[in-house]
Amino acid sequence: MTVTASERPTVLVVDDTPTNLSLLANLLKEQYRIRVASDGAKALELAFAAPPDLVLLDIMMPEMDGYEVCRRLKANDATQHVPVIFLSAKAEIADEELGFRVGAVDFIHKPFSPPIVAARVKTHLEIKSLHDVLWKRNQFIQKTFGRYLSDEVVEKLLESPDGLKLGGESLMVTIVMADLRGFSAISEKLPPETVVEMLNNYLLSMTDIIFKYSGTINEIIGDAILILFGAPTTRPDDADRALACALEMQLAMEQVNQRNRQHSLPDLEMGIGINTGKVVAGNIGSDMRVKYAVVGSNVNLAGRVESFTVGGQVLITESTLQATALNVTTGGEFSVPFKGMGKPVKIYDVTGVSGDYEITLLQPEAEFVSLADEIPMLFELLDGKRSSGDQRRGRILRLSEKSAIFYADAELTGLSNLKIIMELHDGAEHIAYAKVMGARPDESGCFEMRFTFIPVEIRSYFDCVIKANRE
Repeated sequence: MTVTASERPTVLVVDDTPTNLSLLANLLKEQYRIRVASDGAKALELAFAAPPDLVLLDIMMPEMDGYEVCRRLKANDATQHVPVIFLSAKAEIADEELGFRVGAVDFIHKPFSPPIVAARVKTHLEIKSLHDVLWKRNQFIQKTFGRYLSDEVVEKLLESPDGLKLGGESLMVTIVMADLRGFSAISEKLPPETVVEMLNNYLLSMTDIIFKYSGTINEIIGDAILILFGAPTTRPDDADRALACALEMQLAMEQVNQRNRQHSLPDLEMGIGINTGKVVAGNIGSDMRVKYAVVGSNVNLAGRVESFTVGGQVLITESTLQATALNVTTGGEFSVPFKGMGKPVKIYDVTGVSGDYEITLLQPEAEFVSLADEIPMLFELLDGKRSSGDQRRGRILRLSEKSAIFYADAELTGLSNLKIIMELHDGAEHIAYAKVMGARPDESGCFEMRFTFIPVEIRSYFDCVIKANRE
């Protein structure tokens, strides 16, 4: 294939002797595009304006010698990878050592042999071409995998010869699990492209914050995000950054919802669970497909803690509270029994941190409105996302924007998930979801529930009821 003049590599020849400039230019002009400079300042001006592919550089020049020119080329992002070959009458070993220390790739002594110069130039341009191809491939890999993995994981895979080797190591990590509340129910009522638009809007804000705190996004599963602090690299402040990150993610949901409202999309709420403990981290899979992942009971525990959250909440385990050096403000604590664990796990509702980070969640109190006419409802207990099928009757006594006080002739435990069935004036059944926040100590048979998903029809009905009872 014929190489056009514009496709030829560019060689910048720098020498304060006109004869040398002319000789080198004539020697190389048949194969390369040649630019010349008779002093160091002019050489830097030309190189920074349009970086060449290689520099042939004299050392002994007035005002600025070749060593200083080379230092400045290597200190500039645009020219730091351009190979520099020194041409000099200096023949001492110390002169060559200094040349290599400042960044040169080769050293040719004067008087020079034209065939040697041509051969050295050709060799180093071929090496640079291979370097450029490798760099472009690495950039492509980083850009591609960077959509799924943090820069830290990608760099580890590229830099280590064992980056893709199967196997793992035991690490102490802080695991953050974030999930949107009621998103499955919301997505069932929207076109697929709208669901994707909402998710992308949400993930755009969340990933920016996660990378700001140097978290590793290990998984994005629909509307859930699994984030690691401590893998692949462990740091002393992993738990601190995890807590600050989670709180800032909650605060950012207001911006997410502002963008949703601009496109007539529903508001979203997110719950976050955090746990700290030992996991096995490493490359898992087969020779055909490998992924960096963490496994172990502490990963599962983070997910189970998250399942107890309501929108806007950050729940952490006692191990995370002990691991952080921040001052943690909590809105309460409770113990939860988990299957497979010998004793209940203590969980804390985090509302703010201080110390290296100062972040506080807004905690507006629910303003309940007493209802002149109680609202009848049916409810079913949920195990995960599966309904028990056993319908119970209840009555809503008081309402707020996101919560309700209701009566139920049943034994309900705190953090139970409910499926609410209501028949509105249109004669159709409408379904909402809620979490039991606890029994009302001064009202027998009464409980507080926090809605995790309210469809538009029930939301509109509740708004009308609240407005009517306030008046």
